[in-house]
Amino acid sequence: MTHYSMYTYPWDLQEEGVAAVCARLRDTGIGGLTLSTSYHSGKFLRPHAPRRKSYFPEGGTVYFKPDRARYGTLQPQQAAMARDFDVLDALSRECGDLSVTAWTVGLHNSRLGAAHPDLAAQTPFGDPLINSLCPAQPEVRRYLIALCLDTAAQPGVREIAIETPGWQTFRHGHHHEFELIDLPDPAQILLGTCFCTACRAGAQAGGIDADALARRACDELEHFFQTGDPPATDPRQDPDWAAFQAWRVETVTSLMAEIRAELPSGIGLAVIPTTQTPNRLCWVEGSDLPSLSGVADRLEIPAYQTGVADIAADARWVRDTVGPDAPLGFIMRPTWPHLTGMRDVVDAVTALKALGPVALSFYNYGHMRLESLDWIAAAITSD
Repeated sequence: MTHYSMYTYPWDLQEEGVAAVCARLRDTGIGGLTLSTSYHSGKFLRPHAPRRKSYFPEGGTVYFKPDRARYGTLQPQQAAMARDFDVLDALSRECGDLSVTAWTVGLHNSRLGAAHPDLAAQTPFGDPLINSLCPAQPEVRRYLIALCLDTAAQPGVREIAIETPGWQTFRHGHHHEFELIDLPDPAQILLGTCFCTACRAGAQAGGIDADALARRACDELEHFFQTGDPPATDPRQDPDWAAFQAWRVETVTSLMAEIRAELPSGIGLAVIPTTQTPNRLCWVEGSDLPSLSGVADRLEIPAYQTGVADIAADARWVRDTVGPDAPLGFIMRPTWPHLTGMRDVVDAVTALKALGPVALSFYNYGHMRLESLDWIAAAITSD
């Protein structure tokens, strides 16, 4: 039987009331919340919010009181709103019948990256990408393991869902991100590939000449900046780059395996492998779907294409890639521009359920019009 969950933010629950939101979700047929417990910056339009229609969350913070003794160099910061509103405690007391997945943004943390640029990803030129902590750095790995264990210890949490388990791409929608030259895919990939000290040392230990790859990347990027000719290197085809990509995959997969080994047996681990669309681009973040499926309890796959046909095709590629028995969840956006009516949502749910997922989730309660709940209810009852 498929489990249905709604992605939610603490500020929506605080303003609209935990009991009221949960009642609304129950009436829709949804049995769980996927709640942001560690989150990044943003600027959000909230159509049905009772106040603050435009909302800017506090970047790089957690929504519970962290146990600082668990951590090392990288210390979490509790969001100011969480000092007065313990959302997980409130859910546990008022809505214990609904399962809670702790949606944990992992290595995308600009607050920590700015404070510790030596632990952030670095371009081939050595420029820190502060929005992306590097999973090859031991202190970064320690931080994410501690964050997951700390989150798992909070009341009512039954599962951890890790978003951004690996490196971020060069383009990520950072605050006022701006370019006046076109960046073809090869240039973006080379600019977003990390060559920090830990990546160079780890790759070298695996027999990969990371210094030589960095020099090649710099030479090709300099030529591109001067002439506009796209870099010649295709990291998916070049054997030296392919070896480096394989090392990156092992780096991310082993970190997820360490987290799964440390989590209590009663707490599940889901991995959101990518922020890319379509999902076949996940490799640029160091994610390999079969590898991650082998260490997580399930993969939580963004189904963020536009239109039912493209959503279904992308999801089918994921299912074919991981195999028929791998536990999958899919995240849908039952709202513009992805799905624009009840019929679309019903058809998309039907198409995704045909792939045998253990879970379907909807993104995001605060962002959508409430009419989307009617569309979700129709899809669930048509099951």
